[in-house]
Amino acid sequence: MYKNIIFIDFDGTITTEDTLTGAILPFVDPQEFQEYNSKLFSGEMTLSEVVRYAYDGRPAEWLPPMLDYIDKGQIRPGFDEFLDKMQEKNIPVVVISGGFRRFSERKLAPYMDRITALHAVELTVDGDKMRLISQYDDGNELLKKTDVMALYEYEHAVGIGDSLTDKNMAQAVDTCFARDVLAQYLTKIDRDYIPYEDFYEVMKELEDIL
Repeated sequence: MYKNIIFIDFDGTITTEDTLTGAILPFVDPQEFQEYNSKLFSGEMTLSEVVRYAYDGRPAEWLPPMLDYIDKGQIRPGFDEFLDKMQEKNIPVVVISGGFRRFSERKLAPYMDRITALHAVELTVDGDKMRLISQYDDGNELLKKTDVMALYEYEHAVGIGDSLTDKNMAQAVDTCFARDVLAQYLTKIDRDYIPYEDFYEVMKELEDIL
């Protein structure tokens, strides 16, 4: 049983941009991307359906340039110091990503000694095709974050996210840090959250909370 625990998203939260979207953009028609993005926001398609449409069964030859793109991505300022502070306070940091382990592990390699666990979707190569494997795919979320949270026992949970992939996690935690689309969504449903732009701001707020 943990007294406090941190559940944190990867794409657009730890990274400064959504790598799941950015990695696929060079390979898809912009108009088609907008069409399916609109269907996601309107509720015509689920997140699981959209991500599987974008990646599942696509050519494996797309993967190397995608990984090159991941290598060039930026980590949000203050993340290194944030992990140091959480380690100092003995607060576990659990990364829950609706994106791919190949992407997140690659970017988080320098930090894994201070991350308690990383949960993400498996992207494998089957012959000349990419395949997605997720034991937490409920048809709505490709990786249902609240199911992963249920693996842990804790008294107080902090969630940090940025997009609609984090909306269920955000409503299941005791303290939520939100920015961008997630912040807009939580404002719309009148759910309390703490805005942030970098991890220095998160650390400052947590000093008073934890």
